[in-house]
Amino acid sequence: MAIKTAERRGERRGEKRGREKGIKEGIKEGEKQKAIAIAKNLLDILDNQTISKKTGLTMEEVEELRGL
Repeated sequence: MAIKTAERRGERRGEKRGREKGIKEGIKEGEKQKAIAIAKNLLDILDNQTISKKTGLTMEEVEELRGL
């Protein structure tokens, strides 16, 4: 009986960690998508280096958005 209880506790703990990790990853992905949307709006008025600095995107990511 004690083993089953411990297994259930372990499963719940694992599920909780999985949910927390999923939430963190979702937030991170959302932030990345927001940075990309902002960068797209800045492409016609700022240079790649400034966009990269202000959005946190890499130079390569900005160049890819610009189509270079």
